[in-house]
Amino acid sequence: MSTTGTENKTTKQLKKEISNQAQEIGRLRGRIGDLRDEMSIMNSEISNFKTRVAEDIRKVVNAINEVDRKNKNK
Repeated sequence: MSTTGTENKTTKQLKKEISNQAQEIGRLRGRIGDLRDEMSIMNSEISNFKTRVAEDIRKVVNAINEVDRKNKNK
């Protein structure tokens, strides 16, 4: 009978451990999903930033070229 008692105790411990691990895996999966969402947002923001910087640089270059043309015409 003591073998059965030990087996029951061990089985209960293993079931509890499996339950804890399942909860932890669920939590980690949720966190991975959150990180994916954050990465997607960051990639979008970086892309927008690159576009805005390129537009600003174009404006600066055009302004410099315009000043250059005006100076050459004087």
